[in-house]
Amino acid sequence: MRTAPLILALLIAATPAAAQADIQTATKRAKSGQFDAQGQVRCAQEVGQALGACDASVARTTGSAAVVVTFPNGFARMLTFSDGAFLRGNATMSGVGTDTDWQLTNGTYHIRVDDQRFDIPETLVTAD
Repeated sequence: MRTAPLILALLIAATPAAAQADIQTATKRAKSGQFDAQGQVRCAQEVGQALGACDASVARTTGSAAVVVTFPNGFARMLTFSDGAFLRGNATMSGVGTDTDWQLTNGTYHIRVDDQRFDIPETLVTAD
């Protein structure tokens, strides 16, 4: 699918340069295993699957965060946030990570990326 690079380019272009740097720093820290906190979140890997427990680790920078959620089978997906808003999931074999829907309700991010679902506490992302 060729629209994913275009969507990502538009997302990056609409994001202020300082926020882009923070997102990149958070992502680099997460990829290198430099996490600020670990815990568990609720998640489902397949359509129709009940939410279960997944391990989650977060790398935070000023205004941005990268959360790596690892499903029980070892598959992991990185979710990025900036200024309290969910931006995207990384591209994986199961999808490009831009087919998303999310909302923040009562301190929990309810996120869908491709066919996967995640319930992530706001405090894991923002540390507040």
